Amino acid sequence: MRVLIVDDNEELREFLALCLIEAAVDTVAVGTPEEAVKAVDSGEFDVAAIDSVLGEADGIALVQQLRATRAGKKLPIIVMSTISTALARRMAQSAGGNEFMVKPFGQMQFIEQVKSLGR
Repeated sequence: MRVLIVDDNEELREFLALCLIEAAVDTVAVGTPEEAVKAVDSGEFDVAAIDSVLGEADGIALVQQLRATRAGKKLPIIVMSTISTALARRMAQSAGGNEFMVKPFGQMQFIEQVKSLGR
């Protein structure tokens, strides 16, 4: 399994990547939408975990952008957010997110969600 993590918070991005690597999951972690698009275009991923807010950028817009590409059309996507409202969840789903996880979440919860979605 190969997973793409997209989060502008370097510490969280590295922590999530380490969690997956320790669970024997091949992981690529990037911090910007541009890096994410390049990664998806150049490699095959089984799952992407994308933060809903990427600094000045919009993670929801990135989900929509990926869905419009050939490589991203069928890619299972987890949208991660600190906002737990029903509206945030609906926005993520309408953009093409398959799952929605509210931060903070547990390490095992994240690993299980990634593995479940990547099957």
